[in-house]
Amino acid sequence: MATKKKTFEEAIAELETIVEALENGSASLEDSLDMYQKGIELTKLCQDKLQTAEKRMAKVVTDTGEEIPFEADGE
Repeated sequence: MATKKKTFEEAIAELETIVEALENGSASLEDSLDMYQKGIELTKLCQDKLQTAEKRMAKVVTDTGEEIPFEADGE
């Protein structure tokens, strides 16, 4: 089951809908399993997007366009 490209915000919104439906408890076992699987896929998508964003933020671009590693205080 391939997940089409979604934004982080779209994936989070869909995850929230799935969680609400699962918490409601009115879905059949089969539907619940399908929703759970979809939730896992969306969670991975969100994690991947967050890791990508973290990597992008971990670099500072100088005025000349040179990228240098960003070092936060305490690391």
